[in-house]
Amino acid sequence: MNKYMKLAFKEAEKSINTGDVPVGAVIVENGKVISKAHNTKEKNKIVTRHAEINAVEKACKKKQGWYLNQCEMYVTLEPCKMCMGAIEHARIKKIIYAAPRDKKDTLKIPEKIQGEGLQKSQEILKNFFENKRK
Repeated sequence: MNKYMKLAFKEAEKSINTGDVPVGAVIVENGKVISKAHNTKEKNKIVTRHAEINAVEKACKKKQGWYLNQCEMYVTLEPCKMCMGAIEHARIKKIIYAAPRDKKDTLKIPEKIQGEGLQKSQEILKNFFENKRK
């Protein structure tokens, strides 16, 4: 087994002590571990405390930025949709996972309704990006 995946499994074991699902994640940049984490959702009573998000946050803090485009993530379980969103936004280039997510492990998606304020929202975003690119 790859040394980074072994580290991810060591992290996963830490979750068991707090009643969290045993998932561990390690982020590597150019052959160097820059962060490792495990699930802490039950421990912290915060829904977003998945191993992958914890690892991404630690890596961003260490790098003092959110672009992790030279990084790979090793994780013991295929990331959920929430974690994939964070991984994609961080620009992580590769994910290596040990176990696939159970297809029955699907979450109920809340109803989405577009409300008022479309023009206002578009205007705010357009102005923001125009000013940022000047």
